[in-house]
Amino acid sequence: MVIAIIAILAALLLPTLARARDKALNVQCKSNLRQCAYTFHMYNMDNNNKMPSAAMLGYSSYRIINDPLSLPAYFTSYVSTNSNIWLCPCGRPALKQNGVNYAWSRAPVLIGGGGSDQAFNNMLTTVIMWDNFTYTLPSVFNVPEDPAGGGPPSAAVYLRYYPHNVHKAVNYLYLDGRTFQQVTP
Repeated sequence: MVIAIIAILAALLLPTLARARDKALNVQCKSNLRQCAYTFHMYNMDNNNKMPSAAMLGYSSYRIINDPLSLPAYFTSYVSTNSNIWLCPCGRPALKQNGVNYAWSRAPVLIGGGGSDQAFNNMLTTVIMWDNFTYTLPSVFNVPEDPAGGGPPSAAVYLRYYPHNVHKAVNYLYLDGRTFQQVTP
C-alpha cells in the first residue's frame, strides 16, 4: 500500500519536475542568446558599423567554435570561445562537442558590404541567431562554402531537432536583444 502511494506521488511529480527543468534550461538559452546580442553591438561599434561579411564567415551559418571562419572567432575580443554562451543547454547533444550549437544569420542586411546600418535601424525585425535545429554537421574547418549554396547541408525535416518545450520549439534572437520562441507546427 505504501509503495503504491509513493508510485502515485512519483507519477504526479515527475512531469512537473521535467517541465520545471525545461523552463530553467530555456531561460539559460535565452540568456546566452541575449549576451550574444550585446556582442554583436560591441563588435559593430568597434568595426565602423560593419559585421563580419558572408565571405569572412565562409558563407556558412554554422561552424565549430575554433574555426577561424566561425562567428565566435570574430567575437573573441568580447566573449571567450571557452564560454558556454555559444551552447544552448538543450541543443542537439551531438553538436556540443563543436563548442557551439547556435546558428547565425548571413542576411545581406546584416553582413553586407555596405555596413550594418540597415539592420541596426530595424533591430526589432532583424533575426541574428537561433537554436541550430537544421544542421547536423558544421561546415568544413577553415574551408569556405560555395557562395550560392552557403553552409553545410540542412537536415531533412524529420531529422530537425527542436530543443525546447519537450522538443517542440526553437528560440530566435533579434538584434535588439529580444528572444522569441517559435513552436513547430
